[in-house]
Amino acid sequence: MRSSIRRTMVGWYGALLAAVLAVFGTALYQQATAAALGGADAALEDSARALAAALEYDERDGWELELSDDYLRGVSADSYFRVWGPDGAPLRQGGGGGPLGVPPPPGFATVGDAREVAIAGPGGTSVLVGRSIAAERASLRSLLALVVGVGVLVLGLGVAGGSWLARRTLAPVGALADAAGAVSERDLSARLDESRAPRELRGLARAFNATLDRLEAAFARQARFTADASHELRTPVAVLKAQVESALKGNCAAPEYREALEACGRAADRMASLIESLLALARADADERPRSAPVALDSVVREGAELLRPAAAAANVELRCSTEPVSVVGDARLLSEVLANLVTNGLQYNRPEGRVDVTLLRENGDAVLSVRDTGIGIPPEALPHVFERFYRVDPARSRAHGGSGLGLSIARWIVEAHKGTIEVSSRPGAGSTFTVRLPASG
Repeated sequence: MRSSIRRTMVGWYGALLAAVLAVFGTALYQQATAAALGGADAALEDSARALAAALEYDERDGWELELSDDYLRGVSADSYFRVWGPDGAPLRQGGGGGPLGVPPPPGFATVGDAREVAIAGPGGTSVLVGRSIAAERASLRSLLALVVGVGVLVLGLGVAGGSWLARRTLAPVGALADAAGAVSERDLSARLDESRAPRELRGLARAFNATLDRLEAAFARQARFTADASHELRTPVAVLKAQVESALKGNCAAPEYREALEACGRAADRMASLIESLLALARADADERPRSAPVALDSVVREGAELLRPAAAAANVELRCSTEPVSVVGDARLLSEVLANLVTNGLQYNRPEGRVDVTLLRENGDAVLSVRDTGIGIPPEALPHVFERFYRVDPARSRAHGGSGLGLSIARWIVEAHKGTIEVSSRPGAGSTFTVRLPASG
């Protein structure tokens, strides 16, 4: 069964109101009962003391009760009195009620519909006075019925009012839900009007709008990513198609077939590299965590630099490497890929006879990897975008070198997956420096 905020609010409100009415009604009834019985008790006690005062002792006749005619006329069928001597023998009784019986202990008591009080008289005598409290009980029953009726009426009106109030209170939430329902994957431009939302819901509206901003940006990045990936794959596919068609047109010499196959191989290599990069970014989008194991980062950096020396030599760029012993926890293969992407980037955008310096040191509990080149540098307006997917400072030059614009994006994902940071600083014409910080272990 689906829960409803409005029904829950009304239910709790009704339960609280019922509890308050029950407590109030109980207190009112108890107070009225105490007041009614208190008045009867006071009158009974006064009458009992008057009877005790009327007791007189005569040496010949013993204890006697002298009552005035007015007092006797006041004793009706609804009231009665009884008097006992010191030995418990009955002295006198009047009004309604049964036989005298045994003198009760002093105090007030309720017997059926009568209220009685017994007190000790002079010389060990006992006096009891009682009267019917049927009228008081009838009044209390009427009061109880009135309290219950009014309570039920107030509870009903309160629940109805609470339901109306809950509906009015939750109306802005419904408006927010309607506005949210108008948002679709094809149109993420709709936003909630924060200024018209109640103060308590402005934070919710603000958070919803921020979520839409992130979703819109993510969809835009996804669309751009798809378009860029398609564009990058189009070129090697076109090369493959052209070379195959050219080879199949007619009789070609063996060297021509070889050239065509080599061109197809280069196109296939470029496609494979791009697909590997796309798979790496897909793992990043899926929030895949790298494996964790102790890694001697200095060994990884030295080995990676040695593997890249042939590429540096082919680019006529000097590659230097300086490391200090430092270990981290992570995936050695992925960390090696970070170094390869940064160094390759430094080689591609360098000058002939330039230099790429790779340094690794331990600093304030971090492993700090720095890759500095003496290349063309990065314009200031491009620095915030260099880690974006398919972003190129110089698209024509990047494609000429076979770059896809994904290397730095992959490097950032790997570094952040290892709980590290990557930064870049650059000056046009003076080269760039990429700095990676990873938590050192041990």
